[in-house]
Amino acid sequence: MGQGYNRRRAQELDTWSIPQWFVARCETTPKNVAFRYKDQGLYQEVTWAAYRDIAEAFLAGLESFGLQRGDRVAAMSDPCREFLIADMAAMCGGAICYGIYTTCSVSEVEYQLENGDAAIFLAENQEFVDKALSAASGLPQVRKIIVFDTRALFQYRDERLISFEKVVELGRDRLAATGMAGKFLSERAARVLPHDIAVLVYTSGTTGPPKGAMHDHASLMWGFGNAYLEAFPELNDGVHRAVSHLPMAHLIERSMSICLPLVADVIPHIGEEVEDLPGTLYEVRPTFMNVVPRILEKISSQIIIGIQRSSFIKRRTYSWAMQAGTRYRAVHWRGGRPGLALRVQQGLANLLVFQPLLRKAGLCKIRTILCAGAPLPQKIQEQWEIWGVNVRNLYGITEGGYVLCQKPAFPSPATGGIAIHPREVKCGPDGELLVRGRGLFRGYWKNDEGTRATMQDGWLTTGDVAEANDKGEFRIVDRKKDIMITSGGKNIAPSEIENLLKSSPYISEAALIGDGRKFVTSLIEIDFGSVAEWARQNKVIYTSFQSLVSDPRIVDLIAREIQAVNDQLARVEQVKKFRIIPKELDPEEGDTTPTRKIKRKHLAALFEDLISDMYAEETTEKVERAQAGQLGRPEQRLHA
Repeated sequence: MGQGYNRRRAQELDTWSIPQWFVARCETTPKNVAFRYKDQGLYQEVTWAAYRDIAEAFLAGLESFGLQRGDRVAAMSDPCREFLIADMAAMCGGAICYGIYTTCSVSEVEYQLENGDAAIFLAENQEFVDKALSAASGLPQVRKIIVFDTRALFQYRDERLISFEKVVELGRDRLAATGMAGKFLSERAARVLPHDIAVLVYTSGTTGPPKGAMHDHASLMWGFGNAYLEAFPELNDGVHRAVSHLPMAHLIERSMSICLPLVADVIPHIGEEVEDLPGTLYEVRPTFMNVVPRILEKISSQIIIGIQRSSFIKRRTYSWAMQAGTRYRAVHWRGGRPGLALRVQQGLANLLVFQPLLRKAGLCKIRTILCAGAPLPQKIQEQWEIWGVNVRNLYGITEGGYVLCQKPAFPSPATGGIAIHPREVKCGPDGELLVRGRGLFRGYWKNDEGTRATMQDGWLTTGDVAEANDKGEFRIVDRKKDIMITSGGKNIAPSEIENLLKSSPYISEAALIGDGRKFVTSLIEIDFGSVAEWARQNKVIYTSFQSLVSDPRIVDLIAREIQAVNDQLARVEQVKKFRIIPKELDPEEGDTTPTRKIKRKHLAALFEDLISDMYAEETTEKVERAQAGQLGRPEQRLHA
């Protein structure tokens, strides 16, 4: 591939705002494709010139509603053409933009709209309009609600509602009347400075109300736009196809779909339905992807289930290919060079098994997959690399952008990440990871106390415990607040064990319990699709989710998966008992954060009876010891 568009220059990262990057990109490559979106079965191309033209009209429309520099514009949307245009237009007008997760409940939407003092609310469709209009306060500070897809909007009488297309129409009329068409956006963008606040990014809220992290334009471009090119030099080479598929409230998606194309030839592709990611991957054949672990876990689970359903010959061929691939990658991970015989076997495995497998998944052209947002289970990364996909873990945080990345290509899944230039990283006295350098946030919105607690002596305290080695690699152990201490005084990092459990295609989520207890237990959320398919193959009849998870054969299936993980753990870390929760966790019901991070206190309260049942013997034992002064032994056999 030839050299692509690359404007990675430190001077501009410090002196240009995102609107100025946008204007420069549009002027330099006006006929190049900025992004593609699917509409009624066909992909439509939007050039940089067209992107600028409609963004200019939309900004003029926003200003007709009284939008001023510093006003907040909130959006609730999955990736779509309208979001990219509206968000860029608002930033060019000096507004502060922020996304609200599409899985947020009505109360969470109300909190973030009120806390951010949003003047404009962008809603993708009627569902998100309803969430805003259902707010008890009525959201008096919101002046306009701009809706992208108005097909389901009828008999709505709120005067603030207006369609995206109508805003563009109003803007075009205003530009025509003032004679500013072609000049208006550039003039507005020139006023936006690199250290003006660009976005608010609300934290997950696992332990309290979400906090709005403020990022200015320079910190976004240093912490995300430039960090992509530092961490993934493959992006400097040629034109890349990417797929936009995460909620636009997610910094990963915002940075990939909006910031990265400003400095590299990466073309985002937006499918017609965000739920149909497999179909979009198959159509687009991306060369670069940014994902959260759940995506890779889901796709690999579907692939494995498909293999299990295939013929005996195909299953044996896949087994042989995995053995060859594992030996090949093991040599590579140790830093060696595989011999001729192993290279030949790997070539055959690629030709007969792995390439057809990746072609069916739409990933046969992929050069790099960035995985961030949460730890990727090591077993899952190993699997993808054996299949021939260059998966690299990248550690980032809302307040600090991308910080660490595994290097080089096809890294050993056991290795930690190296600090991304120009970040400075170290471990504090208690093992907490500390970060400083360009790309850090400017503080929390309306929360000076939270800012002071997070920034100490110029260092960002991440809240994550890490281990460092003499190669400058940092491995994240767990959230500092999540480290468990058993009644025997043993420290346990639950995330590492939970990630091992989630490596199973049949386990969607795991929540460990063990703080102050004699032994470790777990609540298990099954992967309904995978377990249902296993039930079909094994003639397990069920009539509901509850009847499925309570079937003894399903319980035994999960027990075997947990035992396989226990075999890799020290005795004190092993899961002694488990319970399958009788529902699928729902972010809108508060079971998890919008990014599907588990809320441990919430789950402990919600499933208190299940937890009490697992520790019933421990409670009885304590009573008996108190009465008889005798010591007993808890049952060690894994069971549900």
